[in-house]
Amino acid sequence: MKPDAIERHELSHASSARGGSAARRGAWLAAALLGISACQGAGETPPEEGTGAAGESLGLYSGIPQDGNVLGDPGAPLTLFEFSDLRCSHCRDAALEVLPAIVERHVRPGHVKVVFMNVTFLGPGSVRAARMAAAVGMQDQLWDFVDHYFRLQARERPAAITDDLLLRVLAELPGVDAAQALAQRGSAEVDQQIEAARSEASRLQIRGVPAFFLGRAGEEPRRIRLTSMSPEPISGAIAQLLRATPATP
Repeated sequence: MKPDAIERHELSHASSARGGSAARRGAWLAAALLGISACQGAGETPPEEGTGAAGESLGLYSGIPQDGNVLGDPGAPLTLFEFSDLRCSHCRDAALEVLPAIVERHVRPGHVKVVFMNVTFLGPGSVRAARMAAAVGMQDQLWDFVDHYFRLQARERPAAITDDLLLRVLAELPGVDAAQALAQRGSAEVDQQIEAARSEASRLQIRGVPAFFLGRAGEEPRRIRLTSMSPEPISGAIAQLLRATPATP
């Protein structure tokens, strides 16, 4: 990866399975990207980039509360926002190589909750995967879905995101009702989650993913810039903000 690279992306507005005018309201985002290179292009073939974390999930999220796209104690003093596209190879690497350490160090102890902001920069496949992830999130297993999905992507590098592929991921998730997820992926609730991620990415002027923002409740989150696939920049920012958090009387 090349530090300080700046990429340009057009954010997809295809937030409804039925299409329509909302799917055509394209907007260019305008701000500097993270320090690492981001995914680019809108084709159906993901970049051929490797990851050192293609092994099976080790129950990373077991025992941690999930509520839709939120992972962790709802009363945690800090919130980490992860902007990600499920077709992005760099997002995959961040999910498999950076996030596990953040979960174990900060989310599991209750210091931080993480909000998955599922943007769809990279075309119809991104939208298809995002809708399924949000639908599984309605069963409070979005984080498990994303983890299994990225691991499958790392192992097999499928050329396209199809329903068959997504159903294979669902089959690996005990307790998920696949038929219910299929039925709900076109729901208004899923539309709302995808549009909320798109709107917030636009407001924060995000031009590429992965992107991480950290803050306290009620305060504007600040961007954490990564220069490598390491958890240390995020972990260090969390520790610093925790030290600065006033004690509860």
